[in-house]
Amino acid sequence: MIVFDFDGVLHDSNERAWRCYRDARREMELWDLPDLPGPVDLPVVYQGVLSASLTRWIDFETAERFWQRHAELTARAAVEEPHGVIPELVAPLTEVGAGPGYAVVTGSHRRTVRDLLARSLPVEGMPRVLLSRDEGSKTEKLRWLRARHGARAYVGDTGSDVRHAHAAGVTAIAVAYGYAGYEDLLAAQPDHLLGTPPELALWCRTHPSGDGPPPSPLP
Repeated sequence: MIVFDFDGVLHDSNERAWRCYRDARREMELWDLPDLPGPVDLPVVYQGVLSASLTRWIDFETAERFWQRHAELTARAAVEEPHGVIPELVAPLTEVGAGPGYAVVTGSHRRTVRDLLARSLPVEGMPRVLLSRDEGSKTEKLRWLRARHGARAYVGDTGSDVRHAHAAGVTAIAVAYGYAGYEDLLAAQPDHLLGTPPELALWCRTHPSGDGPPPSPLP
């Protein structure tokens, strides 16, 4: 089974994430955080472990509250999104969904993610398992999916996603078109690095069960 992150991997939410970053920064009056001029500047703050990445400017507890508020704002703004799944990924996801099945593990809210997926995918193309921000850490979710459903690979867009995959003993696939910068992804040492949605679509078609290098034994 392949497991996907959602935002930045299956769904292009960069513009929404940037707008909500600016809104949360202004609402909480966190002027020490960088004022990002545009969505392309998101890699400035999406480095390593998410909350820890902001400790360059604010304390960890404040960073945790900031990202919680950011998640609330992005969920609220999702209704304005014109698209669900990135167009190039609709067909391969539908094929994998109707075949071996896939899972989504995300830091976003369950209802938001399910609604956005359903905008683009037929019923048979929806994920077999969807685990959201309310159900433990990504590492715990990936370990459970590996033990229960034979998950073999996790596709994410940040160095943190890569580290969660390694900790859970599954293959780490990183995409370079999401939130994090290229250097942050390389520093986390993914097993594979894909540059564009068409490259991910091809990988899904050639590895529909998430097969690849054998995962390490379960911790």
